[in-house]
Amino acid sequence: MEYLQNYLYWLIAGGVLVLLEFFMPGLVVVFLGLGALLTGGVIYLGWIHNPFYILLCFLLASIAMLAKLRGLILRLYPSDIEKSETDEEALVVGQEAHAISHITAHDFSGRIRFAGTTWSARSVESDIHQGATVEIVGRENIHYLVRRLKTN
Repeated sequence: MEYLQNYLYWLIAGGVLVLLEFFMPGLVVVFLGLGALLTGGVIYLGWIHNPFYILLCFLLASIAMLAKLRGLILRLYPSDIEKSETDEEALVVGQEAHAISHITAHDFSGRIRFAGTTWSARSVESDIHQGATVEIVGRENIHYLVRRLKTN
């Protein structure tokens, strides 16, 4: 346990962890490194000697910095990641498709052409004839719910 009381180990470990942030971005490892650097400084100043309190200092310093500073830094330097819609149903509702067979309101025996392939479909209103343009209004599993597109 004597190595826990050596400030040089904490300073070296802190420096390595801060440098690791360049290889493992995410703003987590850097705060562990800063916690280790702070712990090394506290040991150097002679404020704590007990290994339990040394580990507690490291843990609390790392968690406090992670909780407080990570949000601030992410607001100041936002990431370049673009969030996109992942709900497939939300992406297709309102899209146009073409009826390639007669579509009824009773079952999924009708077919539409959408997104480069054909899908089974059921009308939510009245029957739709082959060749009509339809609007997708929802999905049931892998089947589409459609209605005739109103044309002016």
